[in-house]
Amino acid sequence: MLYQVAITLLAFVTASGLALWRGNVPIVSYHIIFAVGIVPLILGAMIYFVPVLTRSKAPSQSIRLLPYIALLGGLLVTAYFTFPQAVPAGHYLGSIIIIMTILRIGAWAYYLRIKTIGTPHPCLDWYLAAIFCLFLALCAILAGYFMPSQRAALRLLHLHLNTLGFIGITALATLQVLLPTITQQADANIASRMHQHFNWLVLGTVIIACGAAWHHNLAWIGMALLAIPIIGIIQSWLPSNSKEIMRLHGAATSLAVALCGYIMALVLGTIHAYYLPGINPIVAFIIAFLMPLVIGAVSYLLPIWLYPGQQTPWHQAARRHLGFLGGLRALILFTGGLMASLGYVAGWYLAILAVSAFLAQTLLLFIMVRG
Repeated sequence: MLYQVAITLLAFVTASGLALWRGNVPIVSYHIIFAVGIVPLILGAMIYFVPVLTRSKAPSQSIRLLPYIALLGGLLVTAYFTFPQAVPAGHYLGSIIIIMTILRIGAWAYYLRIKTIGTPHPCLDWYLAAIFCLFLALCAILAGYFMPSQRAALRLLHLHLNTLGFIGITALATLQVLLPTITQQADANIASRMHQHFNWLVLGTVIIACGAAWHHNLAWIGMALLAIPIIGIIQSWLPSNSKEIMRLHGAATSLAVALCGYIMALVLGTIHAYYLPGINPIVAFIIAFLMPLVIGAVSYLLPIWLYPGQQTPWHQAARRHLGFLGGLRALILFTGGLMASLGYVAGWYLAILAVSAFLAQTLLLFIMVRG
């Protein structure tokens, strides 16, 4: 997982630098972030969490290699948008590779689900729904090449099923499980809440995606449905975790800011659809949501990935090191996401500053471990 984390952080910095260099956000920047940086990292995190959720043994080596195969597919897709004449079929081949990879991970996760003794954690159902959203997103973009009249609509469907579907559902599931673990404040209602909110989240996401593609007025219905799980998360966090998420250091603040960034991206997306087409909600999604989400999760999980097993004082010290100024960094990213989405180039500089600082902290930790 260390290499996947490094690739994701480098993808953030590279795509941000490319956006500054070009003066806008080219399509290659989006694919560097999503196809190269985020999809392999999320798949790797799923492979780590699924055995925990199903009380199963560790995955085989063939399963652990699947995120790197997905990374190969992402590199091919990105290469096509960077050098289309040199890699003319890269988008086809890369998409097919990712589809085959996620189908294998989905089948493995579903097999563990049905073999679980007792009831598996509902977070697993959220992961399976997220994988299915990514499958539909990739199928939609491939179908667009064969249906030119629907290509623009299918591209929007692809975008929303990828961001709000695959990434959003996975993130909201992981946030609910991870934040109580970080703050050591048990959430007794998490399983029942996630089970109750599952249908609303999936239905809201699909309605927004279909609305973006074919009927914008459906977005309001989707937003209302998504508000149900979001409000539930906020209500569960505030009573017991308010002190932790207001701290200058640590991972909890970064995860809380990521949820705020998700809400901001939804609001800006609705404003963009109806009133101000010049707003770029995808930029807000990337900088204000994805970046603090990844940094917050990695701040807590990376020491476990480096040294699995019993937690030691070293793990605590490593988390303090990675979480240093985590709250300030998250606020910088939130501000940068808002600024960049409104067209202010300084927002991208803030993103590069925050991610580069965390990348330096991560590399320093790796050097200390190797030393």
